[in-house]
Amino acid sequence: MTHASASRARGRSTGKVTAVVILVIIAVLAIIAAIFYFAEPARSLPSVLGTITHPASRADAHRTTRAWAALAVGVVCLVVAGIASRTGRPSTR
Repeated sequence: MTHASASRARGRSTGKVTAVVILVIIAVLAIIAAIFYFAEPARSLPSVLGTITHPASRADAHRTTRAWAALAVGVVCLVVAGIASRTGRPSTR
């Protein structure tokens, strides 16, 4: 029995499993970004997250709005992944 047919036999399609895995990866990355935004001042952020060096007054500030947004994206992705992984399962009763 191949992996795809074994997955379908359990009631899960490979597309659904792939979507859940992608959502979980996005959620983890967003939560890591939120931690960086909360913990590091703008001048110390990795360039991928948008380093600010000028003006000096903004360079020492934390990016709390972006942190809350990244945290919200992470939580929403985790909730959607959880719901998607549960739908279509037969009840255990």
